[in-house]
Amino acid sequence: MATAPATVPETQPLSRPLRPEGDWRHVFSYHPMDVEIERAEGVFIYDRDGNRYFDVSGGPMAVNLPHNHPRMKRAITAQLEDYAYTHPSFASPKRAEFCRLLAEITPADLDHTYLVSGGSEAVETAIKLARQAQIALGNPTKYKIVSHRDSYHGMTLATLGVSHNPATQSRFEPMLPKWPGIRQYSDFDRPEGMSREEWGVECAGALETAIHYAGAKTVAAFLATPHGCGADYACVPPDSYWRTIREICDRHEVLIIADEVVTGFGRTGKWFAMDHFSVDPDIMAMAKGISSCYVPFGAVSVSRRINAPFEKGYSFVHGFTFGGHPLGCAAACEAINIIRDEKLIENCNEQSPRLFSYRDELLSHPTVADVRGWGLMMAIELVADKETMAFFDKSVDAQTLFQSLALKNGLAMYSSLYGAARHPAMARGLPIWVAPPLSIDAGEVDEMMGRLLTMLSEWESAVL
Repeated sequence: MATAPATVPETQPLSRPLRPEGDWRHVFSYHPMDVEIERAEGVFIYDRDGNRYFDVSGGPMAVNLPHNHPRMKRAITAQLEDYAYTHPSFASPKRAEFCRLLAEITPADLDHTYLVSGGSEAVETAIKLARQAQIALGNPTKYKIVSHRDSYHGMTLATLGVSHNPATQSRFEPMLPKWPGIRQYSDFDRPEGMSREEWGVECAGALETAIHYAGAKTVAAFLATPHGCGADYACVPPDSYWRTIREICDRHEVLIIADEVVTGFGRTGKWFAMDHFSVDPDIMAMAKGISSCYVPFGAVSVSRRINAPFEKGYSFVHGFTFGGHPLGCAAACEAINIIRDEKLIENCNEQSPRLFSYRDELLSHPTVADVRGWGLMMAIELVADKETMAFFDKSVDAQTLFQSLALKNGLAMYSSLYGAARHPAMARGLPIWVAPPLSIDAGEVDEMMGRLLTMLSEWESAVL
């Protein structure tokens, strides 16, 4: 097992206060951390005082390529020198090139793609596409989308509705679609004596029940992330789960929408997370790593069966001004080429065992209830008491303190009160996400995890 370096580099002070308040007063609902980022390089970001931070979470699990990659800058600049934008109805060489490159890596025959400008748009588009596809396929009564409870699919009204997340839904409740939600796969409540494969079949059965009660003739699609969300973020289900989901959907003429916004483009050690299960979705939503966030971009790919009626002339009623933006297409083309040329998926698979070799050392900490994930995507679940899974007292702002100490130790980390704050009865913790750029090397993994273990001890002394 890899261990933390004997000597962890000195922690860094927090950056000096931000520039005068007037610089930020016109930005609506924006409360920046006390760090002003000036530049980024490789797996690091730097503030205006020169302090260096590991981009531990890759932004919000979105930065798959190294920061400041010269090829990305050249590709975007080259497109900008030709033209920045045209109406989406004009033919664009980069749009065609990207869709061709994407068709080479997407699962099975998902080789027709609709382009958007981000993750929420991608999932919203997938939902509208599922509805229109069912009409085109002769199922006009199918419109409901079944999805996992306590999940996350975006912040538009439709994506909030399918996320079944009380914290983000509450203010919009009267406006949201009331579609069925089912439990996610979770190892936390697996019955004793039942294998993961058996439990996967059992959990997937919740979909059949939901379809029955909603009415099979009304359900258009099942939408889910391959990796779990909310309290069960990065809980990887067994093959039996998705295999059973596919069988149920086929039986009831329900489409599968895979939300690969987070997991796509190498994050899990394959191009897409669904590749691990040998189950092909009908529709797949992508963003984040698609361009490594160099330019806002997203995409929705569909199978040939779904594409067929639209190819024959059935119109897709949808559209965005920035869909298929030339700069986004240029960035996304080059991102795929870099992942291939620099063997970043191979590096992900090489560094993954090293990252997860710290699992036992993390679990030895009194607050670490679980460490899970795949590829370069790790969730560390933190609680006040591992025996009872009790969360931290409200008087202790555990999340803010964690992020502050992380910054002090040179770590930029993303966390969320995904389980505990929304569903206290679930007795689940604070997930911390480790998802660095896929270019990270062995020495950087060791230094990053060494710093994390050190700051974890500091944090525990303050919150316990």
